[in-house]
Amino acid sequence: MELVRWQYRNPYHDRTKDPTRLFVFGPHTLTISQRPTQTIDLYHNTGYLVWDGAYLLSQYIFNHLALAGKTCVELGAGSALVSIVAWLKQGNVVATDLQEYQEFARRNIAANGAQVGVRELVWGEPLQQELAGCADVVFGSEILYLEAQHDALLRTLRALMKEHARAYLVYKDRGLGEHKFHERAQNAGFRLRELPLDSEFDSEPYHLLVLSFVSK
Repeated sequence: MELVRWQYRNPYHDRTKDPTRLFVFGPHTLTISQRPTQTIDLYHNTGYLVWDGAYLLSQYIFNHLALAGKTCVELGAGSALVSIVAWLKQGNVVATDLQEYQEFARRNIAANGAQVGVRELVWGEPLQQELAGCADVVFGSEILYLEAQHDALLRTLRALMKEHARAYLVYKDRGLGEHKFHERAQNAGFRLRELPLDSEFDSEPYHLLVLSFVSK
């Protein structure tokens, strides 16, 4: 019997409503819990679902990045899918988010046998000493939708990243001011490049930005 190839999208079923989702990256199958019964809006409970951008960034990491020996920090980790995939690529990974998502991330990490640290991080506030200037690579998916948080996010990126670090950010242009991040990042001393994403999402306004320092 021919096996059916796993696909992320299913036109007949909305997987954001599932309490558990499976994700396949090469030989690895990950099980990620969600809390779809929570009331979710722009300001509440966004970390309890796996958004498309998290899958897109995870796919890019798995297919294109070599992370062995590198310290990786995920911002707005939520379910921690991106952090777990970075760990699969042999990164030394810390998943960060608000306090309310800490235990949720830890459960997904443990369920997949990953060795990923979990830390609270509020953008714009002073970093814990262990995080300051630690990151070779920073990841963030779907974290640009609150324009009012852009400056705080940029301060956190600057404080986290080593001199030659890279930050990979995936976002969807939802008309909430996401594009204004570009100019703010350049004004804050970052160089930006945009890289292509999986063709499955060609018809949708998803973007992958890579940030590095012009100088620090």
